[in-house]
Amino acid sequence: MDEPNPGGTSRRPYHSPARRRQAEQTRARILAAARDLFRSAGYATTTIEAIASSAQVSAKTVEAAFGSKRGVLLALVDPLASAGPPRDLVDRIRAADDPMHRLRLVAELTRRSYERSVPEFELMRGAAAVAPEVSAVAQQVESRRRANQARLAAYLEERGLLRSNLALDEATDIIWALTSYDVYRALIGERRWPPDRYQAWLAATLAATLLGA
Repeated sequence: MDEPNPGGTSRRPYHSPARRRQAEQTRARILAAARDLFRSAGYATTTIEAIASSAQVSAKTVEAAFGSKRGVLLALVDPLASAGPPRDLVDRIRAADDPMHRLRLVAELTRRSYERSVPEFELMRGAAAVAPEVSAVAQQVESRRRANQARLAAYLEERGLLRSNLALDEATDIIWALTSYDVYRALIGERRWPPDRYQAWLAATLAATLLGA
């Protein structure tokens, strides 16, 4: 039973900045431990308990933060999962008013998101041979990624910047395809492009394909 509240006002939950920082640090420690274990021992054999032990937290803490091992993998490839890069780029993209600057930031975010998590994206690329749940993560990642690209396309359309012959859905498809891991992998992993060249090419190609004269 709740304690009486003499003032008659509803109590608001207390959110301490120190507590938020501690939670962010715990999440970062869990993700770092999971990344190391997934890369050294493999996704299939890594358990929540192993991640918790490596991060020096309880298994319940891992589950409370991410829900499951699949949730941990999803967070590893999600730029919104933690503070710092590339999360800072997401905030800068949202604040950017100039369309070319926004596209350059999108290209930088794409590069940095992939290059920090190549093993995880390779894992998802071969999902069917590893574990069905990894395939589900890959689908969720692509669904989130396309939703983000739809917001970029809508931003360009609202400002009358899209090419006149491009429908919103088609523009979203173009951004989604050009920023895919497969394109990144082909140019950097297979053709050995320097990352800076890939980033510049992606920004220029997005602008040339999407923006009207």
